[in-house]
Amino acid sequence: MPKILAALLIAVTLAGCGTTYEVARPSSGPVAPVAAPSRADAALGVAEYRRAAGRIEAAARAMCREMHPARPPQHCDFDFRLVDDPRIGPNAFQTLRRDGRPVVAMTVQLVAVTDNADEIAFVLGHEAGHHIADHIAKSRTQAITGALVLGTIASLGNASDDVVSDMMDLGASLGGRAYSQNYELEADVLGAFIAARAGYDPERGARVFARPALAGGGGLLSTHPASAQRQATVAATAAEIRRQSAAGLVPTPARAEARLLF
Repeated sequence: MPKILAALLIAVTLAGCGTTYEVARPSSGPVAPVAAPSRADAALGVAEYRRAAGRIEAAARAMCREMHPARPPQHCDFDFRLVDDPRIGPNAFQTLRRDGRPVVAMTVQLVAVTDNADEIAFVLGHEAGHHIADHIAKSRTQAITGALVLGTIASLGNASDDVVSDMMDLGASLGGRAYSQNYELEADVLGAFIAARAGYDPERGARVFARPALAGGGGLLSTHPASAQRQATVAATAAEIRRQSAAGLVPTPARAEARLLF
């Protein structure tokens, strides 16, 4: 059983893409797929990534420290990385280094199917949002809780060790996925605030969700909420950001008046 729990801890160390902030569920119509662009100059995409990463890193660090003032500095010291690995495909993820620093990675393959710097910036802000909302720790807790609950139930029924192990695996899977779509929407909300603070347009950036190249084969959107829901959530968040900016405020989720966070 200790080996199973150890495996669970490893399995939920990556937050791919109960929540801290819940998000609105605005109604919206279907979103037409957007064809993946063909970048004539791959170096241009990489240059856009590097500029966006610098600006998003600063905005994400500031928001992280505002929301977690009591945590050590390395908790908000983001490490942004551009990864070139065809096996991963067009994807992005957030994880943690051994020293506790958050890592935000985006693949060259994903940069290649973005249409502009706003889309790159929004993806980076979204992944930083996963860290700010503590999704790795929450997923780990939920996976272990699910494993223990179903494992205990099986044990009380005098099940064999193999059955208990299978039930724990099932419980871990169910527990880890229990809030996964809410986590994605929550990261969208935080990502929109981060992108806007960095000077990017989150609504324009969220159009990346309509790219069919990201929807299948384990890609960025294969297990995520529907594109229409995500774009509607970002649009509602952008309206709240504009309201705060018009009032002379630095946009932050804590000041939201609309039902973005409740």
